[in-house]
Amino acid sequence: MKTKKERIFYYDLLRAFAIIAVIICHLDHFFGPLTTPAQVIAQLTFHDIGDIGVPIFLMISGALLLNREYPSLSDFLKRRFSRIVYPFIFWIILILGQLYLHGYNSKFIWNVFIGEPSITWYFWTLIGIYLFIPVINSFVKEYGLKGVEYFLAIWFITMILNTFHSYPLWSFFDLNMFAGFIGYPLLGYWLANKKFNLSDKKVCIIGLLILLISLAIFVYCGYSKLDFLSPRYLNITNIFMGIGMFVFIMYLDRLNAFKKIKDNYIGKAIISLSVCSYGMYFSHVIVVKELSYHNPGSNLLFPLMFVLIVFLSWLLPYILSKIPYVKTISGV
Repeated sequence: MKTKKERIFYYDLLRAFAIIAVIICHLDHFFGPLTTPAQVIAQLTFHDIGDIGVPIFLMISGALLLNREYPSLSDFLKRRFSRIVYPFIFWIILILGQLYLHGYNSKFIWNVFIGEPSITWYFWTLIGIYLFIPVINSFVKEYGLKGVEYFLAIWFITMILNTFHSYPLWSFFDLNMFAGFIGYPLLGYWLANKKFNLSDKKVCIIGLLILLISLAIFVYCGYSKLDFLSPRYLNITNIFMGIGMFVFIMYLDRLNAFKKIKDNYIGKAIISLSVCSYGMYFSHVIVVKELSYHNPGSNLLFPLMFVLIVFLSWLLPYILSKIPYVKTISGV
């Protein structure tokens, strides 16, 4: 008889934060006119917090999927792809149908499908990562944390070069296998399993400081219109924001900071957001597009619009998950 898999609360909390962060990235146009420096900085801070979402999602994947025993390669691929492909097909039909009804042309709709002007780029990125996970899983099982540290050392070098538009150093020095999103799953695995020679409280504080400092740098660069923090998600500041958030939440949990909320309505809401997060990743596109036609363009009303969009983005996949035969394609 199969036993119910125990949930790890801090992963649920990180995943809930990550999906809200992803939604944040697509709400800039709901702000009203930015007429003061304080308003500009507030908007930049809000948006840059959103940039932590994708790294966190990928880091959680690595922490949960690496150094595992899988019955077979085909079993791993079947399980992983069925969880992401069927919901993608379902939601992309709804997303493209909405665009068609609003009069968008076929070229734009095709570009949305392949992720050009759309959040669907993450789906295609995830496909590439899942194809490579069995390879790096064998690598991690063989070489352990030392092997992961070897990979991450080279990845960090390529990310620093990326940040300052200096990769590649020269055309035939090819580090492309280290220069992409695959570093995040390995980073997540390393952070989840590395034993630091410091107390949990000190590591938690260090994580918070890394988060705040890297976020401040990101906001400053955006406010000063410095162009070097790119490409998006593959620059060193994004990486440190992800590290800071991941470590901060993980060690807060180890310090039992969430003990009081785990079993009450707050904890249940967090778990529900986590469970619905993949469906929310797609549903929020529909919600944001529809509400954009009723955008009050007010800074005072923005918090209300933000809460409404998050709520509706959760409600859609949640309701669909309760319908027989639809649950498996709802992303829940």
